[in-house]
Formats: sequence, structure tokens, C-alpha cells
Amino acid sequence: MNKMLAALIGGVLISSSVGADARLWKDQKGHEVEAEYLGYEKTAQGLMIKLKSANGDIKLPFAQLSAADQTYVKAQAAAQAPTLSGTPSQKIDQMIMAKLKTANGEIRARGALLSKEKGLSKLERKKKAEELVYEEKMTLPNKRMTDQQFVRRVYLDIAGRIPTYNEAVDFLEAGGKGKRAKLIDELLDSEAYVMNMFNWYSDLLRIRDGVVMGGGGQLKAIGYVDWVKDSIRENKHLDRLVEEMLTATGTLWDNPATGYLVTDNGMPLCNLSNTFTVFLGTEITCAQCHDHPFEEVYQMDFYKMASFFGETNTRGGGSMMAMGKKNSSRGERDRLNKLLLDGGKLRKNAKTDNQLNQILGTYGYNVNDGGGNKVKLPHDYKYDDADPSSSVAPAAYFGEKVDVSKFESPRQAFAEWMTSKENPRFTVNLVNRLWKRAFGLAQIEPVDNIPGDLGGQAQNKELLTFLEDTMHELDFDVKGFMRILYNTNAYQREACHVSPTLTQIDRGEYHFAEPILRRMTAEQIWDSLVTLTTSNPESMQRRGLEDYQAVMNTDLSTLKTADAVMNFKKQFASVGAIKGMSGEMGSKEAMAASRVGGEQMVRASELSLPQRPGTFLRMFGQSNKQLIENNTTQGSTPQVMALLNGKITNQVLTNAKAHLVNEVVNNTRGKGGKTEKIFMSILGRFPTSEEKSAASSGMRVSKDKDKKMSKEAMEVAKMGNVIWALLNTREFLFIQ
Repeated sequence: MNKMLAALIGGVLISSSVGADARLWKDQKGHEVEAEYLGYEKTAQGLMIKLKSANGDIKLPFAQLSAADQTYVKAQAAAQAPTLSGTPSQKIDQMIMAKLKTANGEIRARGALLSKEKGLSKLERKKKAEELVYEEKMTLPNKRMTDQQFVRRVYLDIAGRIPTYNEAVDFLEAGGKGKRAKLIDELLDSEAYVMNMFNWYSDLLRIRDGVVMGGGGQLKAIGYVDWVKDSIRENKHLDRLVEEMLTATGTLWDNPATGYLVTDNGMPLCNLSNTFTVFLGTEITCAQCHDHPFEEVYQMDFYKMASFFGETNTRGGGSMMAMGKKNSSRGERDRLNKLLLDGGKLRKNAKTDNQLNQILGTYGYNVNDGGGNKVKLPHDYKYDDADPSSSVAPAAYFGEKVDVSKFESPRQAFAEWMTSKENPRFTVNLVNRLWKRAFGLAQIEPVDNIPGDLGGQAQNKELLTFLEDTMHELDFDVKGFMRILYNTNAYQREACHVSPTLTQIDRGEYHFAEPILRRMTAEQIWDSLVTLTTSNPESMQRRGLEDYQAVMNTDLSTLKTADAVMNFKKQFASVGAIKGMSGEMGSKEAMAASRVGGEQMVRASELSLPQRPGTFLRMFGQSNKQLIENNTTQGSTPQVMALLNGKITNQVLTNAKAHLVNEVVNNTRGKGGKTEKIFMSILGRFPTSEEKSAASSGMRVSKDKDKKMSKEAMEVAKMGNVIWALLNTREFLFIQ
């Protein structure tokens, strides 16, 4: 029983001043209080029951109530829950519509009272009336999307790119009521889904070439990348994925899941902060230095949590001796460098090969648990519950007490505690982030600041609770959960063009009648351009886990000549090259096949992470992979100039070898003319009669009197003008 109740009771407290619906409540220790039931709320500490007693409002942990009182609460909750029927998708729609109806009634009531409100100037009254009209618009659902709008949105959201002309037309020509659900299933099982989801995970987990934030030299991310993609491909449930990352041991090439901990090499406290942000939706970084100013997270709590990883090392234990080699790392490096020196393979005046040294240095990265707990309180710790620089035992700051002795290592105990269904933050954070993926705005914003009390901030608390329960039933199946969201009527409505205000978001007054209007991410734009220039956007992959394992497990003592060392370096450099999906193509052939107009047109997930500053992806907002979800969809002048005058829109997409241009010229599909193909390929719809007339006129080829260009070249140039114009429309850049 909480301290407030203990102070009130002192045995039995009975009063006639509470409401008529008051009843006698009892905890498991026999303490009693007469109070009226007000409801319940989910907090970081678990389910709390709200009561109104004669001495004021109190909150009691549900777990500490008597069995009879727990049964009473469950019955009340069931009675208060809306009557739902049908599939999970249909139940979500019912809850959304109920919320919209209630909100609409409240707004109308406020409008009716506005004329009677005193003390308002004419201008203030007018402003309030306009605000009410604005808010009411967001409670009126938009109409259901057309099939043309649907196919474009669902491809962008699930596959991460616009559909090809054939994909769009095939869907539009298909019959049957269930064709939307069928397409959702097909896309969720596609390689395009894997590539698109990997972009999301890479932003969350900060996956980057070189792996570590400070730069890992020759450390390869490809094994980690392959492991994440394979996890998505096999639909590994998120609790298992997270547990594997947090408990992984070994080297990055033999156990790629270690990449998560290696990312923050030498920064275990930062890794803990990032873990809480990504998987628990809670920003606790400031608690490294002092008690959290806004949440009940104390500095002591932070270091207790950090102690779960106090025995974990990300370097050490990975020497060549530990790998079964006879020579120490330093001795082997000197021997190999001498072979290169004697063989004349070094640069002039150089005594060692820096690249080789960096490769050998990566053997030192090895995640292991050894020694005692290295986590200690700061030397300037100022609170009176412990001495500065003292050791701290691992402990969770909310939820059930964690018995570390039952696990092989403290971090295994932490992983089980964090991913448990009993941990309210893990599930709420997951459904909150996935909801934002589908609708463009989370139930709780910002996503990294989920409060202990969800009541005042969740946009639809009842819906959020239902989503949480649904995720538990799915056992953290991300793909299954997204399938439910994409099949809702709410998702399949036209986008909301009336943006919610920050005040509405903060007050929890935006109710998700439909997704908000969103600009494509940098990856969606790029991958859509790849779709327009190549015949198969998913045909090229960057992979290399098996190659990485083979080269890193080479017995270096067998390298006896300079040529052998150079070949080892060459094999290392080739790890992670782009190959055809079937693997039959070498990297040079694969790169040539996907090169159009001098540009490598391969999906963003298969390019180096991140791209260099100044490149197309970075210009349009790709994350630098150093901060969590550090991507942006904000517009800028350089973006406008890139679309108007850049190489991609002026030389690549309008190139005669580009897939769209080649298909339109050859007119391989019988139905529809050139204009229809261009519009359907780029905007996902057929042109209006006015648009068709203007585009056809623009593509009309006149006779070249000077004979400087062939008719075919002139035709390509004219088509290029129409393609360029459509790519520079807002309709192309936004997801409607």
C-alpha cells in the first residue's frame, strides 16, 4: 500500500463524506479505506487504481489490492470499455470513430457556449471561433482513397518506393473486394519490405559503416547489416531481436548481433541512454549527471541500470591468441608488414601498411563479460543515499524486482526485464513508433518522451491500450501489427491536409481520422527514382556476412609472402560489394548493370551508410546515423535546386537508357499511350484530359531542320521535359 494511503488509514478509515458509489477497499496486508472508484491508468510503475476518499484522491498499485478488489476493477474496466466486434483492424476503426464522435460533440458544445462567454473582445471571439472550425475539420474523416491513391501510398509505406507502371496497372485492373488486403500481404512478404524496414532500423539503431560512433577504421558493418536484414526477412519478433542484441557476445563477424553494443564502444553510459530512448521511449540522458527534472528518474536509478552492463567489454578478449593463433596481435602485424616491405609492396619511404594495420586492429573488437562491475557513481555525486565513487548493484528503477542471480549475466537479466510483457514502456513505445510509421504522427509525441502517466498526453488512451494488448497477443510481431494498421479504414482514407497544432498534440486532441500529409523521406525519394530508372529496383544487394567471416577467420600464420598478404587485403576490401540477388554476378558487372547516366542507381539500403554530405540522400534529409532517428523531411533551397537543375532529374531520369524512358519509347505494354505511362509511373494515376493535352503537345517532335539530332533523340529529349516537370511537383514528393 502506498505511503499516502498508509498515512490515511492507520487501520480502518470509514467516512460518509465520499460519493454514493463508495465501497470498502482492502489491500493484501489488510489495510482498508472507503473510497469511490475513479478508474485506472498505466504508468511506468505498473497499473495504478485511482480512488476518491474523504481525505482526497489517492492511487493504489493494482498488484497490491485484494483478490476481490482486483476482480471488481476488472469488471469495471470491462463495463467501461467500448463494445467492439470484428477483426483487430475493425476494432481500431470503431475506437477511432467513437473518439471522433465524442470530440466533435465537445467542439460543437464549446462553439455553442462561445457567444455567451464574457470578457472577450470581438477579435478574440472571432479567433476562437476560427480555431473551433479548424479543430472540427479534424474530427470529420476524409473519404476513402481511390485505388490509384491507395496503390501509391501502400507501396511507399511498405515497399519504400512508388510502384512501377506494371505493378500499378496490375493492381488497378485486378478485381475482387479483397485486392487491397492481398496487395498488403504481398508487399509485406517482399524483399522491398525488407529494404524499407532496414532503413527504419538503421535510423533507430544508428547503423553506419565503420560501426562505432568515433569511427572504426576498417571495421565492417556488413555483417551487422546482413543480420538485421535477415531478422526482418524471417520476421523475427522484436523482443527476441532486442534480446539477442543486448546479450550478444563475440566478434562482429562471428556474431553480428554484437554490432549494437559495439556501436557505442567505450561509451557504456551513452549506450544505456540510447537503449532507453529506442526501446522504452524514455530520454534519461540527463540522469547521468543529476536527478531527472521532469520524471521520477534519479541519478542513482541511472547508475543502477548502467550496472547491468558493468561487466561488459566491447574490446579485449579478441586478440589473435584468443582466436587460436600462435602469434600475438603485435607480433603478427610486424611480421606481415615486414613481408610487404621486403616484397616491395609498401609506398616509398613507408615502413608499414596503414590499411593492413587498421584491419588487424579490428580483431580487438570483441563483446564479452569479464571481471567485476566497473560502474561507479560519479566522483561529484551529491545526494545523501550513497558516497561518491561508490559501486552500485544492478537494479531496475520501475516494475518487478530483478533477481540477477537467476541469469548467466546481469545484462541477460536486463534484457528479459526490458522486453517482458510486464514492462509497460517496452510495448507502449513499440506500438507508438509503429503507429507513427503508418499515420505520420504518434499517439504520444515526442516518441522519446513517454510520460509515466499516459492519460494527459496520449491522443487516444483507450486506443493505445488496445494497441498494446494487440501487440501482446501477437508476441511482438512487428509485421503482423503493421498488417493490422494498413488494413484499417482509417489508414485507407485520403490524407489529412489540416495539420494539427502543437497545442493540440500536447493536449492530446488530435484523434487520427486518417494519416497526416507527409513528404517522402530521403530514402523513399531516392528509391522511387531507382524505380523509374531500373527494370528491377530490388535486383541489387550489398551483402557479405559469409565473406566477412571467411576473411576474418583466415589463419594469418599461413600468409608467407607479400603477394599472399596483398591478396588478403584485396579479399577484405571486396567484402560488402553490390551483387545480383541470385549472387551470380560479380561486383563490377552488378555495378555496371545498375549505372544510369553515370550514377549508381541502387536502393538506399544497399548503399554505404550514411552517404557522404552533399550527396542526393543527405541533401534530402538522410540521417548521419550518429543520433537516433536523425533524419528530416524538411524542405530546403538546395533540394529545390537539385530537383530543378541537378544531375538526377536532368541527366539520369531523362537518359535514353533509363527504364521509364526506354519503356515509354518501346511502348512494350499495349494499353495506354506515352503520356499515360509517364503519369502512372511517376504519380500513380492517369492524366486528366487537360494534362494529357499539355503533355502530348510538349512531346510532339518537330522536324529538325539542322539535322543535329535524330528523331529518336529528339523524342527522348521531349519526354525528358515532361518527366522533369512531373518530378518537380509536390504531388510526386508527398504521400497523399
